[in-house]
Amino acid sequence: MSGVPFSYIVDRIRCEMNILCCHPQDCDNSPGFARVVYCAEIGETLFDLFFNSASGYRGAYFESPESGLAANRQLFCAVKEKLLSGSSEHCKGVDSALVRRSLSAPSAKTWVAECTLELCASCSGEWSTSHKSDLEIANDRWEIANHTHAEWGRQAPRFRKLRIFGGFVNDASDEYIAPHKVHRANDIWQWGWS
Repeated sequence: MSGVPFSYIVDRIRCEMNILCCHPQDCDNSPGFARVVYCAEIGETLFDLFFNSASGYRGAYFESPESGLAANRQLFCAVKEKLLSGSSEHCKGVDSALVRRSLSAPSAKTWVAECTLELCASCSGEWSTSHKSDLEIANDRWEIANHTHAEWGRQAPRFRKLRIFGGFVNDASDEYIAPHKVHRANDIWQWGWS
C-alpha cells in the first residue's frame, strides 16, 4: 500500500477522519492574531500511510519543499469543508469568520498531535521529544543529517491523531508566521521534521 497516490490518502482522510475538537488559540508572539486548532482521529493504519509512507505527507516534502506545500494545500482543500461544516458542533463559541480566515491562510498545516499543545482531554498529544519509534526511515538524507529534527524525522511513528492548524490571522486577514516556522517546508525536506 506504500505506492498509493497521495490523492487516495487524502480522500481516505476526508472520508474517515473523526473530528475530536476545535479550539481558538491566541498568538503569544503577536497580539491580535489567532488561529483555530483541530484534532482529528484517523486511526493507526491511515496515519502510517499519511505520515510515514513514501507517497505520504512527509514523502511529498522529501521530494521538494514545493511538493510538500502542494500536498499540504491538497489536504486542506479536501478537508476544509468537513472542518467548516463541523464547526458548529466542535468549535462552539469560536467566531466562524476566524475559523474561515485561519483555515484559508497559506501557513495552515497538518502535523502529529504533539504533547506540547493539549487544549482539552480529546486532543491529548501522542508525540513528545522523548518518543522513540521502533521503525526508522532511511532515505539517504534524514538518517545522515546531524540535527535533532533529523533524529525525529527518521522515525516512523504509528499514532492515531492529526493536529490541523489554521494560520495565525487578524481581523484584516493579515497573517503572522513565527520566525522559527518561516522555513518549515525546507526543514521537513531537509530533516523530516520541523
